[in-house]
Amino acid sequence: MCPVTQIFGISVSTYSIMIIIGFAAGLVCAVLRRKINEIRADDLVACLFIAAAGALLGGKLFYMIQGFPQFLELARETGYTVLEYFRDAGLVYYGGFTGAVLFVLMTAKLVGTPVWAMIDTILPSIPLMHAIGRIGCFSAGCCYGLPCGFGVYFDASPFAPHGVRLLPVQLIEAACLLALFFLMLRYGREKRPPGKVLAFYLTGYGIIRFVLEFFRYDAIRGIYGIFSVSQWISLALIALGVFFWFWYPCAGRKKASS
Repeated sequence: MCPVTQIFGISVSTYSIMIIIGFAAGLVCAVLRRKINEIRADDLVACLFIAAAGALLGGKLFYMIQGFPQFLELARETGYTVLEYFRDAGLVYYGGFTGAVLFVLMTAKLVGTPVWAMIDTILPSIPLMHAIGRIGCFSAGCCYGLPCGFGVYFDASPFAPHGVRLLPVQLIEAACLLALFFLMLRYGREKRPPGKVLAFYLTGYGIIRFVLEFFRYDAIRGIYGIFSVSQWISLALIALGVFFWFWYPCAGRKKASS
């Protein structure tokens, strides 16, 4: 792992670098695919940059919600403020994804682009960006896995336990996301009915995340009942994906005919 990278003598977070690389790769991928759904390049680029802002806001807010009891305790003891908490908050993927989707919907409406066409153009880029971001997680030592004999020491990380080998679940998820990316590229190489590309992603990533959560070891995820918060969300996304795959077009036709 390498939490910090030196660029021209300046220390830069490797995690931040990987986020920027991931966004750039996803942007290029989406621009190259825009003609499939007849999307204008300027509208697409605007949507992606605004979606990035939504992802940052949603990821931080979700992190803050998960850790709100700890924040209240810290605020009582030290006077820690909400603005300081927002500044220091990390990013939670599901919150970031929700924020990005909401901002894409808003922007597509504003620029007059068909919403489903924009979503289907952008979606295959999501697992690519996410995969590169997970490499950033590995570099930072966050989102680590269970202790195991063939794991990795994250002793340079401020997040992970030191002196113990931990499963590099971040890299496993990155590999799964790359596989999902290539599958979505193949499926999305031609225009699909509304909701199908979204269903592919929701179901595919929901399954990946649900399974890999069993191998996570970081306590901040939150456990409710038998599953983590992310696993409950994953189950909801899988159900939503099944809905879009099997019932959404039928619901749309019934509404149009009524």
